[in-house]
Amino acid sequence: MRTLILFFLTASFSSLFALDIKVDMGTGLFYSGAKGRIDYVEESFRGSNAITDISSATNFYVWGDFESNNKYLPKLRLEYLKISAEGNSQAHLESPQQQIQDLIDQYIDPLQLNDKNWNSQLQHNIYDIDLYYEFFEKSDWPSIGLGLGYKYFDYIYIMDIDLVPGLQFGDRDSSGAPMLFFSSRYDMPSIQMGFEADAKVYVFGDSDMYDWKVKMDLMFELDQTTELGAEFGYRQQYFNLIGSDVEKVTGNMTYEGIFIGMVLKFK
Repeated sequence: MRTLILFFLTASFSSLFALDIKVDMGTGLFYSGAKGRIDYVEESFRGSNAITDISSATNFYVWGDFESNNKYLPKLRLEYLKISAEGNSQAHLESPQQQIQDLIDQYIDPLQLNDKNWNSQLQHNIYDIDLYYEFFEKSDWPSIGLGLGYKYFDYIYIMDIDLVPGLQFGDRDSSGAPMLFFSSRYDMPSIQMGFEADAKVYVFGDSDMYDWKVKMDLMFELDQTTELGAEFGYRQQYFNLIGSDVEKVTGNMTYEGIFIGMVLKFK
């Protein structure tokens, strides 16, 4: 739903100014590993989850760049990224609620659960909106992009254990933060190959958050207005979530790995 909203905003941006819009878009797979620690707390349950050295997971992304013919307007970049991670948890139960106690008693002594490994899952839906100006775009030097962005993400966190079917704890929430945006791109003059890097950094509060990637793309001209190609690169995202006493999930996660996808450009 939020993806549709983002692209609706793009369409509104285009129609509002009635301008010719140059569009680049891409989609692909992000082969990311995950590492970090998530702490989970609620009234009747306390546990900490360590997600470390997880095998690579396949994740999906889609992005679009939009540039008007008005040099005074910034470029617009939209992206959606879905990430999933799995790991093990160490849990500690303190005076479980009666319905939880009754469920556990059917299978195992509740105290034994404190020494067992729990399964854990963490899923992210991440949405990025960036507005930026690009300098030296027409020169022989690499271009430089500077701007502001906003990163919105939600998460679903679940813990369960095979020993007690039906026993499950978890939380879901969403958050967002403004980001500083930097980019640089260099296109080879003799062949349709380009190299690009960009970074987004959150510097407005106590939490740390950054997202950077480098990539190479190779394009093939289909006709005078359309190019089709492939991209390949490496990406890292880091989240440091600082919660309050009433929040259930706090901690930090790093997602990093290679990505590969298709690119379509309309001149």
